[in-house]
Amino acid sequence: MQAPVSDALFDMEPLVKPSRPKAASGRRWGGNDSRKARAICRAMLPHPCRRCGQVITAEDPEASWHAGHIEDHATGGNDKDASNFAPEHAKCNMSAGGKLGARVTNSHKVEQDWSRERTLRWW
Repeated sequence: MQAPVSDALFDMEPLVKPSRPKAASGRRWGGNDSRKARAICRAMLPHPCRRCGQVITAEDPEASWHAGHIEDHATGGNDKDASNFAPEHAKCNMSAGGKLGARVTNSHKVEQDWSRERTLRWW
């Protein structure tokens, strides 16, 4: 009588799918909040851009700069604190937000562990 042979292929634990982040809850940013933040930053001008360091002046068009968060929402920033705002070029602020979003999205992806692949290879 032969001893039972353990097949490692079938002794593996099941794969666990990573959980996705929960949707944002509460009040959204915009409208009057944005106007208040821009007023706070307008009073700081001339001031260097928080991201690139180039000076933003009061003569610059309003559309060329944003009131950016020093500590972003995703990392625990607060909209009620006036010291959390600084002027930023629109391009600098938008690219920083895109990079942050990509970092959050990519942190939820799991690298595939090829040692746990369950298919048989015939080569």
